[in-house]
Amino acid sequence: MSKAPTALKRLLVGRPMSRGELEHTLLPKVIALPVFSSDALSSVAYATQEMILVLGLAGVAAIQNVVPISFAVASLLAIVVLSYRQTVRAYPSGGGAYIVAHENLGRYPGLLAAAALLIDYVLTVSVSIVAGVDAVLSALPGLRSFAVILGVLFVSLVTIANLRGVRESGTFFAIPTYGFVLCMFALLGTGFIKCLGGCPQAPSAGLNTESVGILGPLLLFKAFAAGTTALTGVEAISNGVPAFRYPQSKNAATTMTIMACISISLFLGMGWLAASTNVVYEHGAELTVVAEVASAVFGQGPMFYLIQVMTAAILFLAANTAFAGFPLLASILATDRFMPHQFMSRGDRLVFSNGVVILAALASFLIIVFRADLNRLIQLYLVGVFVSFTLSQLGMVMRWRRTR
Repeated sequence: MSKAPTALKRLLVGRPMSRGELEHTLLPKVIALPVFSSDALSSVAYATQEMILVLGLAGVAAIQNVVPISFAVASLLAIVVLSYRQTVRAYPSGGGAYIVAHENLGRYPGLLAAAALLIDYVLTVSVSIVAGVDAVLSALPGLRSFAVILGVLFVSLVTIANLRGVRESGTFFAIPTYGFVLCMFALLGTGFIKCLGGCPQAPSAGLNTESVGILGPLLLFKAFAAGTTALTGVEAISNGVPAFRYPQSKNAATTMTIMACISISLFLGMGWLAASTNVVYEHGAELTVVAEVASAVFGQGPMFYLIQVMTAAILFLAANTAFAGFPLLASILATDRFMPHQFMSRGDRLVFSNGVVILAALASFLIIVFRADLNRLIQLYLVGVFVSFTLSQLGMVMRWRRTR
């Protein structure tokens, strides 16, 4: 009887690996980019959408402000990336905001940063999976009543992939990540060319939103805050430096720069094209903003469905960023005796399997509780991200003042 569970485990997770094979699990840049950057790259699928949702409260005309706000968010993203490049060079052991805050600000700010990061990782999985389900439902609206079930199912699939080991799952995840990037550049490039002769219109163009007031500074700030979801995932590389091939700090910094260039290009392009095609988005809309833009540029043809597939794929894989970061951070905290020692233990595949399983359980719980509602989950998402950002930046300033 005891052999049956073991056989099932081997089928799902794979054969045990020896400690001597650990170095072979380290990631080259071409694999590390999709493993650690899929969260940041995939945010184009919902960051612009969240800005349009907020701006629409002031009427359809206010949605055009998505372009200047996108530039403001992109500028902030560039600043944060420059700062985190310094972090990965100064702290090659990983840990990101936790290590920076702990060493430069003290124990309790460090623990606050760690708590914020752990919450952020859980919400990264929940938000990414739910956004991916929304992309699927844009192509297959008949499945909308199964949104929660689909969300939990995809969390389970990503969990199994990560229990097999980050290198093996990273190789598998590289294809859809690069496929998404190519599809998005094809969408933006084709849209730009078509706009030279008059921009095509999105299916929602001409619809009226339920306006609740005028476009004032507070609404603009709220739209900016919603757009800063594009910054989520930037910290993942700094937390996962030990997973890179040697020289680890250099490779991590280079990967972060590549990620920033791609992410900013896609984010600005999507904001401009959504405004140019007059996309209108309201809570509960059948099509996502990416689907609206794809429909305007390519119609309801093969490219439309390919973009939905690739968008869903990278969003599901964006959850992998958290599966790479959460267990590693939990193991560091366990080493420092701030979490149970079980989080220090590597499983048969040399991954921190206890952290992987706990993360999956918490993310699935949130998807069930919030009924797979992306807008409600994102409101929680931002808090953890910016607490860790703030403490990390402050810690690096204190370190710079001490070492200059």
